Amino acid sequence: MNAYANQKSMLWNKVYPEFANSTEPAIRSIINNTTQVEAPAGSLIISPGMPCEQYLFVVAGKARVHLLTESGREVVLYYVGSGDSCVLTTSCLLSHEPFPAGIVAETDVVAFTVSAALFEQAIDASPRFRRFVFKSFGDRLVDVVSRMEQICAPSIERYLAQTLLELSNDEATITTTHQELALRLGTAREVVSRHLKNFEVNGWVHLARGRICITKPEPLKRIITP
Repeated sequence: MNAYANQKSMLWNKVYPEFANSTEPAIRSIINNTTQVEAPAGSLIISPGMPCEQYLFVVAGKARVHLLTESGREVVLYYVGSGDSCVLTTSCLLSHEPFPAGIVAETDVVAFTVSAALFEQAIDASPRFRRFVFKSFGDRLVDVVSRMEQICAPSIERYLAQTLLELSNDEATITTTHQELALRLGTAREVVSRHLKNFEVNGWVHLARGRICITKPEPLKRIITP
């Protein structure tokens, strides 16, 4: 075994031991046909709109996945580190859609890449690989949703205040549930409940089962038009 193959084997054993020790033909095919790539810190690994042709196994370093708003502001969706997989890469490989975001090396990154064809073959043939891909996908998706909630929190607070005032029709008490408000706002009930609790702590509303009493409408109006 040459030095490159030996280093590659050591990285698989260290970062992805569940694959390194597998005898499944599909997984052995992935390990034997991956290519090691390196990206220095600050370099662009994937640009928005690029075709997604490879699956990444990050073995060292950290990369950030981000979007750019129309105003040019960068919004970080999540980070990918050693042992992680990229949820957007998985999504694009499964849907055959171009990559919707950018990936930048936060630090020096070392990764193994495998072709889309081998990825699809392994998904079909290997239960172990399939479990890894979809567990990683699910775990990372939770992170993305949480991040989006953080980014959108000010807007949700504003829309919630606006919705409460609209539903009140200048009456103090609104008959509604947290779930009904969540459906109106297109968010989770837990998010609405958390913001309503903050309103109550501030003394702006009083919460009761199936009812919300607006005790101080002026602060809610200021949220809408700061």
